[in-house]
Amino acid sequence: MNNQFKVGKETLLDPNAVEYQWIRNLASDGNSPQQINTVIQRCLGGTAQTADTLRKVALNKLPVHQLFSRLREEE
Repeated sequence: MNNQFKVGKETLLDPNAVEYQWIRNLASDGNSPQQINTVIQRCLGGTAQTADTLRKVALNKLPVHQLFSRLREEE
């Protein structure tokens, strides 16, 4: 999968961003966390860990600063 993460800082800081809404919709549709992570990676890039962290941020299980920390680690 493409490891280049394709979402910018401004988008990640906006809790109402369409990317977060899309992830919340995937979850509410009954997709498993693994299915959601796979789709995130396929569409938005990044590693498996980035996808998992993004999913958790979108579902309000982690604060966004943890996603930024993850992205810095992967640079």
